[in-house]
Amino acid sequence: MRFTINLVTRTYLDPKLVNRISFLIIALMLCMLAWNVYRVSWNFGELQHLKADIASYRQRLDSRPKGVSEKEYTNLLADIKFYNEIVGRKSVSWLVLLDQMESATPEGIALSLLAPDRKTGLLRIEGHARSFASVKSYMEKLEDSKVFTSILLLSHSNVAAGEKSRGVQFTISCKAAQK
Repeated sequence: MRFTINLVTRTYLDPKLVNRISFLIIALMLCMLAWNVYRVSWNFGELQHLKADIASYRQRLDSRPKGVSEKEYTNLLADIKFYNEIVGRKSVSWLVLLDQMESATPEGIALSLLAPDRKTGLLRIEGHARSFASVKSYMEKLEDSKVFTSILLLSHSNVAAGEKSRGVQFTISCKAAQK
């Protein structure tokens, strides 16, 4: 005797409902795609319009205004260049730099020169210390400060500070990150 029992007597998924939901999701996604294509094309057109405006403004700025002589225009450009150089020199915030140097300089180190180079971004530090161990600890403290990077000892030499005392003169190069 063979018994076959079918325990599943009803269908739990309605294929018509699944098809309707799938169709609605696909239609919604197509609408979103159309909206995004419209926004991208509108933004591209706006970008082209802005590029044309920028080009026209640059052309107007680069040309000499009417009624201004060539000599006056070159003098004006020279003045602008001069003032831009002054602004560039002011880009080094000395108060912030000196505050950072003070917090990184330990006892026994006397600094005699701080010279920033605008083109390379390097800071040249010259000073005197009691011993080379002090210079070494100073360099370690500069590295630990997280403000100074690319620290390099350029030179050091022993100097006589008096009859009995000796010292070390040093030159260090580093880059300072402005806060």
